[in-house]
Formats: sequence, structure tokens, C-alpha cells
Amino acid sequence: MKAAFSFFFLLTLGAQALEVASLHPILTDMLKQVGGNRLQITEVGKPGMNVHYFQPRASDIRQMSKARLIFASGKKLEPYLGDLEDSLGAHQVIIQVGHTIPSQKISPKDQIYACCPHHAEGGIDPHWWHNVSNMERAVRVIEKKLIAADTAGSAIYKANAKTTIERLRKLDAWVKAMVATIPKSKRHLVTAHAAFGYFCKAYGFKATFVQGLSAKGEVPAQQLAISIRQLQAEKIPTVFPEKSANPKILAQIARQSGAQIGKPLIADGSVANYQKMIQTNVTKIVAGLKK
Repeated sequence: MKAAFSFFFLLTLGAQALEVASLHPILTDMLKQVGGNRLQITEVGKPGMNVHYFQPRASDIRQMSKARLIFASGKKLEPYLGDLEDSLGAHQVIIQVGHTIPSQKISPKDQIYACCPHHAEGGIDPHWWHNVSNMERAVRVIEKKLIAADTAGSAIYKANAKTTIERLRKLDAWVKAMVATIPKSKRHLVTAHAAFGYFCKAYGFKATFVQGLSAKGEVPAQQLAISIRQLQAEKIPTVFPEKSANPKILAQIARQSGAQIGKPLIADGSVANYQKMIQTNVTKIVAGLKK
């Protein structure tokens, strides 16, 4: 309904909407903030999707057939991009927003804890958005690409990008202030999978992952025992599940280590509001680790 209104609004001003598509919900959020009413957005990646196993259907490809720009997260989060590109028209371009953002690699010893088999093999963590400064980089990419495709909207895109970046910088400062309330000795984030590496590096946390790749979250018994001993030795108060992860293994680890299970974190960014996701995750982390 909002997209239809925006399109109608542009027509009443005599302007032509720039048609774009988004393969990830938090990119849609940023496109709306930077593009405003100048964009007609086809939301292929919707909130609640499983970003690691999503594959565009024929109907999705038809829906984005008029989109000049198709925004993807990048860093191999969308392994189908090669096939998708083969099905696009000559006027269409895929933009991997995360391409210019410095990558973090998952260490060989932690690959069994990667988000999915694809990223265990590649070793690159695709969850770049957990560092708010990285989202600022993403906004600059979006701004640049929109201006190149729609020079008439340059002033609007620049102004909106500036406002969005100011908002992100305030969010980043808020995250740092919240983290500062946790004693340094307790800044140890224990999660199911290796999905919060960018967050931990940016905000000064030690990261530990305790759940495997399989649907059952299985981890070799020896590795499981090592994780439990580590949690006991460091007196970790809370381990954090993820909304898409099997809770049984994490419950076993928490029970044997004496830790509590925190509230589930959002790892894959499959939400409509990026700022709310960051605030929700950080609030849960602080509440769990200040105990």
C-alpha cells in the first residue's frame, strides 16, 4: 500500500519512480530511508525469511523484471546471484552492498559453527550488518548507486543519506554506551553460531560459538566438552540462542555449564527495521551479561 502511494505521489509531481529490488529486508529498510518517495521497491527478501536458504522463485524474478538496480547483501550470502544474473535483462544490475565492507573470516576451528555449510566452506562471515559502522558504509553505496541511476534525484538522495548516517552514528554511540555498562571481564558473547563476529570485533567482546551446522545443531562430543569447561572456567552467566537455531543443544550446554539461557538474538537481519534489531539485540546482551 505504501509503495503504491509513493508511486502515485511521484506521478502527481511529474516524476518517474526509479524501480529497484531488494533481496534482504534490512537493505529494503535502508533503501526506503535513502530513496524515500523516488523509489518503487520490489521487496523480494521479506522479513522472517531464512536468508541462508532462500532461492528466488520464477514469480520473484518476474516481479523484479522492471527493476534497474537489484540490491543484494553480498559476501556469498546469496549464492544464487550468478544464476539470477543470467536471467536478468540487459538494463538490470545486481549491486552487492557488502562488497566494499572489509570481510571477517571464520577461523578453521570455528567453521563447524558457521551459519550454514556454504559459509563454512568459504570461511567468510556474511553478517556484516552487526557492526553499525558497516551499515553506514552500506548507505554510502546505496546513495552512490541511486544517484548514478537517477541524477535528477541527487539532492534528495544526498540529503536522505546524510540524515540516515547521522541516525546510524547515534545508534553506534548508543551501542558503545550500553556495552560500557558491562564489566570488561564479562564481555564474552556466547552464541549458537558464528554470526556475531563483526559485532564482537567492533564492540570489544570475546566470541564463543557452541552449536554445529546440522539441523540438530550437533557438535563433536570432545568440542562440546571443551566449550562447557570454558564457560565454567570463565563463569559465563548467559548463553544466547538465535531465533532460527535449535534450542535443545544450547539448553544442554547451559545446564552443564551452569549458565542461563538468554533471550534469543536476531542473527540474520531478517527484519523490517534495522535500528530496532540492533537495539533489541544489544538490550538483551546487556541484560544477560550484567548479572
